[in-house]
Amino acid sequence: MRAPKGKFTTDLLWNAGAFALSALFGVLVNLLIVRYHDAAALGVFNLVYAIFILLSQLAVGGVHLAVQAFVPRELAAGQRADAQVTASLLLATGTSLLVMALAWAFRELPGRWFDSPGVSVAFPLVVPGLLFFSWNKVLLSFHNGARRMRLFAVFQLLRFAGLFGGVLWLCLQDAPSEHLAITLFWTEAALSLLLIPISLRFWRPWPGAGLRPALRENFRFGNRALAGNLLLDVNTRVDVFMLGIFLDDAAVGLYSFAATVAEGVLQLPVLFRNNINPVLTRAWHKGGAVLLRHVMVRNRRAFLRLLAPLVLVTIPLFPLALWVLGMQEQPMTVWAVYAILAAGIAATSGDQPFLMLFSQLGHPWTQTLFIGGFCLSNVLLNLALIPPMGIHGSALATALSFGVMAWLLRALARRTLQLHA
Repeated sequence: MRAPKGKFTTDLLWNAGAFALSALFGVLVNLLIVRYHDAAALGVFNLVYAIFILLSQLAVGGVHLAVQAFVPRELAAGQRADAQVTASLLLATGTSLLVMALAWAFRELPGRWFDSPGVSVAFPLVVPGLLFFSWNKVLLSFHNGARRMRLFAVFQLLRFAGLFGGVLWLCLQDAPSEHLAITLFWTEAALSLLLIPISLRFWRPWPGAGLRPALRENFRFGNRALAGNLLLDVNTRVDVFMLGIFLDDAAVGLYSFAATVAEGVLQLPVLFRNNINPVLTRAWHKGGAVLLRHVMVRNRRAFLRLLAPLVLVTIPLFPLALWVLGMQEQPMTVWAVYAILAAGIAATSGDQPFLMLFSQLGHPWTQTLFIGGFCLSNVLLNLALIPPMGIHGSALATALSFGVMAWLLRALARRTLQLHA
């Protein structure tokens, strides 16, 4: 027992370091755009980023979740996972090319939806990045499933570092603000150039046998998991999408600055999630509901005791950070948005790391139902609260939806897994 526990702690420390630096780079990207351009430019960048995230999940087709679920299973059985990885990459390549073709054909639509000329110019620049994102997603899920968390942490950090470097270079070159989004494409392409050769140390792309059944298995799993995974990532951008519909680019920019910091804080439970996911899979296959319940109850309490105080302490520190960073556009408005979002994260920090529970245990339909309910609550609450309260209403809606998520997680765990945790 000591070895796995020691590995978990070491992996967690590596991912915590990567999280801290990634969060810093994420904030600096937003700050650069505001300082060299304005809040409207930041709004355009984050709207395009949100669309890119949405399309990237369609492009990968959910097969990265199959890799994340099947790799621990194969390794636990003493088998290699080459066929699973190759199958997922082939499937992801096909769906990516299809999504890219459709995105290019309808590239003018996002600018019309958000009534934003900046989005019209910026969106086509990111479309080629969808293929590289899909490859990166599958390969990183492979390393995550195999618990190579140091490598996983480094590449997660490189994504944000690359994004920051690209935006900085374009700002220094006085590039038009609409061109900043191309860094999303550049970053994913550069990650692929690094990640593919490194992955070949652990993966044989041409497995001698088992590819055909792996293609069928991954395709079926990906299809069942796609909707839930798509909704999960859409849910992280629901507030930005809906603000883009109701308000102007400048309002979206102010909100997205606070939301980016909150998203960075939300990476705290995500880094625990990345480390606990393969542990949950192994506990389920080894000891069923009894062992899984023990693992979840113990870790939920530990996560809440550790994460909630860390998140809450960032609220009074946020204005100081704004002052240090030189954020001068409506700092108190930005702080209020952040305080609401952070309070919602803190209240549900014990449950946030288990967000992928059902997918990890081979229940993709339940995962879809779970995330669908979570996302629907976010949409409805934003629809209700944005018109009377503006960006503060969107923050409150998102925070309240976290509470819905925690309730749904426990209710569906009892119903599907007989897990009274």
